Amino acid sequence: MNTKKIHKQLIKAVLLSSVLIFSSCENSILNLEPEQSISNDEAIVNKKSAEAALVGAYDKLQSSSYYGSEFTASIYLSGGDVTWTGSLNYYRAFNDHTYQADNTTINTTWYAIYATLNAANQVIDKVTALQSDDLTDSERNRIVGEAYFIRALSLFDLGRTWGNVPIITKATVTANDFNGVKQSKQADVYKQVIADLEKALSLLPEKIDRNRATKNTARALLARVYLYSENWAKAEEYASLLIADSNYKLVDYPTFFQSKATSEGIFELLYTTADKNSHALYWLSSAEGGRHEWAPSENFVTLLNDANVGGTRKALYKDQSTAKNPKFYVGLLYWRTTGDDPAYILRISEQYLIRAEARVKKANPDLTGALADLNAVRLRAKVPASAANTTATLSLAIESERRVEFALEPHYWYDLVRTKRAGAVLGVTDQNKWIFPIPYNDLAADGDLIQNTGY
Repeated sequence: MNTKKIHKQLIKAVLLSSVLIFSSCENSILNLEPEQSISNDEAIVNKKSAEAALVGAYDKLQSSSYYGSEFTASIYLSGGDVTWTGSLNYYRAFNDHTYQADNTTINTTWYAIYATLNAANQVIDKVTALQSDDLTDSERNRIVGEAYFIRALSLFDLGRTWGNVPIITKATVTANDFNGVKQSKQADVYKQVIADLEKALSLLPEKIDRNRATKNTARALLARVYLYSENWAKAEEYASLLIADSNYKLVDYPTFFQSKATSEGIFELLYTTADKNSHALYWLSSAEGGRHEWAPSENFVTLLNDANVGGTRKALYKDQSTAKNPKFYVGLLYWRTTGDDPAYILRISEQYLIRAEARVKKANPDLTGALADLNAVRLRAKVPASAANTTATLSLAIESERRVEFALEPHYWYDLVRTKRAGAVLGVTDQNKWIFPIPYNDLAADGDLIQNTGY
């Protein structure tokens, strides 16, 4: 198969290496090399292989090119409070907003997210149709529901990062399955995400599991998607469900990331010393076995050390400056040299700030309720309560709080883009740069794709 053909498979989410077959070991998944077609007989045939396929979808979600490092890095570097300090120049482009269609990170994350999407589609299509005596209806529903959540998260990340993207909702069997599928508008991508999450809600169990998708996981992501879609009433509704659940609580800022699966967490991706998270490698200094490719910016360190802003959140960094190497800062959200840090996807503090913003921006604003939500997060960080009491001052206070609360997570860049403030805050006045370019190789291979304006 020629190179163009392989790239076309990737852009169409026909990354056939993500079609799953299974070895004799439980939860072991082998990736196929790209081929023209895959025999359905080798795929999902019973409960064991269905569970293994689902594990495979989670594995792709936590890959080093997705939530394991590259995807999140591109976003927090774009947000301006994390600075590129290393040797790999393609990361600098996110700080400078000079990324182009041949950027290595943009290519690898695009491919990784579509591979995750296809892995979820494999589970949805095949487990839904599976007839097996060892698979109960409740087990089937849970497996398929988790796959719908993974597909929803993947589509959401594609839409908010690249804007108009192809929506793929069927598993790949042949290389030509999605010829003719064109990009959908970002708003339609979000509609599909909401539909997938509603489907997941109908299938997932009502339980607490901070490392696997449940009904609450779907509700939390729905609150976020509705916020991006500016459906303030729905964003408030779903965030309120999480906040009202006593299983989720604001936890001391150092405690939540110095531990695992605390009450702060709604959804964390689990890593082990054998299946490592790559984040710490790029944050930590060489003395700790890291590359130190990026670090908290000097301006952000100043914010963290401001008693009226950072509070206990100053634990997010440490100062390793020396006379020869001044202003040498190390981020500590990911700090375990063993590589088993969780990746934080959904936290209860976000739900408070989602509800605060929704209450400010809805048709009949609830400024008192919004201020209470904002101050719940602030007081947890041991900073003084805000006294903002107008729509304008509360909106800016919430934006500022999200900045310091999530600076080392993939939020602030998206916040500035969705509120159209990336120009005013970061000086990125070219709105074409508010979304990333479609990878060049895919454009060259696939006539159905149209490059984003300005690239």
